[in-house]
Amino acid sequence: MADPDEPAMVIDLSGPQWQVLLTVAPPSGRERKSVDFDVPPIGGGATGQLRRIHTQVIFTTAKNERNGWPDWHVKIYGCADLGDAEALRQHLHEQATALQRANRYLGGTDRRTPVEPPWAVVPVQVVRGDGQLEQLSGAVTTRLGTPSDQIVAQLHRRLPSWIGEGARPDLYLLAVSPQIDLLRWEPVRRWPGTEHLGDFRLLAAGLDQLHQLKWAHCDIKPENVCWCANQDSSGYVLIDTDAATQADPPPAVLRGTELYEYGGIRRMRHDTARGWNLTPGLLYAQDRFGFLIVVLCALAGRHWVEHTLLHTDPDNPAQRVADSEEAVLKALREHWADPRWEPLIVVLAEPFGTGPRGQIAIESSHPWAQSWLTEVFAAEQRCADEPAPVAAGTRTDLVYAFAGAIEQIRAYAQHGPATRPERVHRAYDAIGRQAQAVALRRAALWLSIWVVGCVVAGAALGVLAGGG
Repeated sequence: MADPDEPAMVIDLSGPQWQVLLTVAPPSGRERKSVDFDVPPIGGGATGQLRRIHTQVIFTTAKNERNGWPDWHVKIYGCADLGDAEALRQHLHEQATALQRANRYLGGTDRRTPVEPPWAVVPVQVVRGDGQLEQLSGAVTTRLGTPSDQIVAQLHRRLPSWIGEGARPDLYLLAVSPQIDLLRWEPVRRWPGTEHLGDFRLLAAGLDQLHQLKWAHCDIKPENVCWCANQDSSGYVLIDTDAATQADPPPAVLRGTELYEYGGIRRMRHDTARGWNLTPGLLYAQDRFGFLIVVLCALAGRHWVEHTLLHTDPDNPAQRVADSEEAVLKALREHWADPRWEPLIVVLAEPFGTGPRGQIAIESSHPWAQSWLTEVFAAEQRCADEPAPVAAGTRTDLVYAFAGAIEQIRAYAQHGPATRPERVHRAYDAIGRQAQAVALRRAALWLSIWVVGCVVAGAALGVLAGGG
């Protein structure tokens, strides 16, 4: 229970040219859960000899009192003893070093501000609960970044009472990160949402770079992909790196979300006799499968993807559409019936197969995401160049009849500065309004025809009745 008279806990993060001052809020509800980590022992050790660490995690938020990101996310990890706290701190340091290197790759320089986009993964900084600083290679830093970051992180006040009675500060780690906008995924897209493709470029590049550093995120899914935009860049960004791990050597078991698991890992989880036998290729494939699903959610709609591609038959839980290229092809062709989309459908389905462009490619140690996304772009362009088929009996004069409405939709979508997705959403809104107006005009027309018809029919009946 928070003490209303207790001073707020403040975290100070500062670098050579920036500073954020975070006032941490008490958790708003029962935002606590247990999280287990399997991490290498301090000082290294033989492959597979991992230390299981049980933590109690409190989720809360913080407000920045300086310029920059106003809202921050805070995770507070409580460990059982000093050995666990130190091992977890070492793991988080190595994890964030890899993540930050992937981000710096996108910026094109090692000298940019660590909390400034572009990002592939939202940056995280960790503060020791006892407020102590550490000396690494002559620069005062946290253990969560490279020494060149020169980040000083400290607590201005001790741990608050709401963390727990008698909490020992040296057993706690506080991970803080900018709070990015969550996405509202369309449930179903009856035509491909290709306006979103460009926004995946930075995420694809960052994912490839992370794998080159022999690390994997392991939990890529719609909830863990957010939207980041500022004056210099915009795009999709990964959050929630709790499950991120070294891919080589791989961990003994995988933490993640079963619904979005790659087929090879999914079979391993359900085959109790086989047990876990993870490889770097399987971890890379897990990330790439998650990336595939997220891209498809943007193109086809999240509800459709989850309930069609990831749905399992209760009588045969080992089978799902997403584990077969042929099944994915069939589902996408039924979803997007227009034959113009065939080139895009083929490229989207290939990674779900077992051949050179499927399992062999996504389990490879070579970069994959950027080259695959380039193929998707090319396929989308082929679809755009393909003329729309005209069905037999279609009245092309209807296009001219609604030319005014079409021009109004185009003008509304293109008015003022906006990104491509914003223009598309404007067009959707305008199409809805125009369709409603056309429907009302058509309804009025048919109503008038019906009334005239009733009058004529009544007169005819009267004549017939009189003639009898």
